[in-house]
Amino acid sequence: MVTAKQIVSGKINNNIILPVIIFFFLNIGNYSFLRYSIHGTEIPSNILNLISGFRILLPFWIVVYSFNLHIKLTAKILLQNIDIVALSLSWMLSGLLSLEISSYLLYGIWTLLSLWAILLFISYTAIISQSLPAFSLNILRVIWYGNFVILILDLVSLIFLKPMGGMLNIFFASNTFWAYPTMIMGILALINIRFTPASLVKKLYYLAVLILSVIAVYFSARRSPLFCLILTIPLLYFPLKSPQIILIIFLFISSYSFIDSTTGKHLLASLPDSYMKYRIERMFGLVQGRTETSYSGRQKIWDIYLDAFYEKPVMGEGLAAVNRITENIKNKDERLSAHNTFIGLLAETGLAGTLLLFVVMLRSIFLAGRMRSAIWTKIYIILFIPTLLINWVEYNLIPGQVFFLYTMIIWLLPRGLQYLKI
Repeated sequence: MVTAKQIVSGKINNNIILPVIIFFFLNIGNYSFLRYSIHGTEIPSNILNLISGFRILLPFWIVVYSFNLHIKLTAKILLQNIDIVALSLSWMLSGLLSLEISSYLLYGIWTLLSLWAILLFISYTAIISQSLPAFSLNILRVIWYGNFVILILDLVSLIFLKPMGGMLNIFFASNTFWAYPTMIMGILALINIRFTPASLVKKLYYLAVLILSVIAVYFSARRSPLFCLILTIPLLYFPLKSPQIILIIFLFISSYSFIDSTTGKHLLASLPDSYMKYRIERMFGLVQGRTETSYSGRQKIWDIYLDAFYEKPVMGEGLAAVNRITENIKNKDERLSAHNTFIGLLAETGLAGTLLLFVVMLRSIFLAGRMRSAIWTKIYIILFIPTLLINWVEYNLIPGQVFFLYTMIIWLLPRGLQYLKI
């Protein structure tokens, strides 16, 4: 008897799935240039604004496509991942209960459809792949090509933004748009160097991508992606041997010396001059005339969002409620997003949305832990750790945020293991 999996596998192949998901990356991931100009001005172009307005249609199309493909199997996937369905419904309900339904409800629906689309993408990729190696390769390939096209789109978008002030101004003003996909490509290059049986030419190619990624992210002045990219290198070699342990101890001592006001200045002086260098100095309180560090500045913003959570602890203020949460703040510098996904989640969706997210994460980790493959576990940890670190210092709760799509794909990735022949 022909099974549902065989029917689906006969209808789809990787050559069809891949471009669909690349398009998915291009429209749901954060493309800040679809909303802001190079100088931070809202709605830089009518064309880009129009594209931005249609992004919600893509996850809707993927969900409908999945049901048309095989309605029973799609429904089964959603039922087997009922915690993800509950999470998405909770976030949508948070938008319904807000005072500005027309705005927050849109984000709620967009988030619901996006979570379902990501889950179905992962699940159907596993069904088609059948084996763990094929599944892992297909997912990593999609992330690789998706981020590459994001970088191309970033460059093309500058034509529409009509920037002023020269290339240097463009480079630094647009760093948020491309630093994160560049970091991801660097991490994937490391994984390919370490774990794939590529030829020497291929390994040299991935090494070149890694080196260019580190340099580009350094000069982007985005500290968290730079830290995650560098951290990935020792993670590749766990469990560590004696030479690697010695190297890590040396790196730890070197990093610790940054804290010291004397040796830290000497080490920083050896770094290439850039805005990143200034931001690292500021992070450790080494900038003359600025006693406040970047982290202490974030803590002030976190207090504002925690106060909002205490006022509405159950359902929160509603998705994307940044303006309402910060409307009474006199200091304009503190009228920012939460700069922390988990604190922002508390303020916007309350305990209901936060606890459900942790249920989803814990169940995914449990499913990942059941996999008896040391290589797959190591690769997943390498992909997973940056999501925790960056989400602690950035806000990526809903579609349209910098790191939302990658975060959710990695957090939901173990759900595909249910549909593999292991």
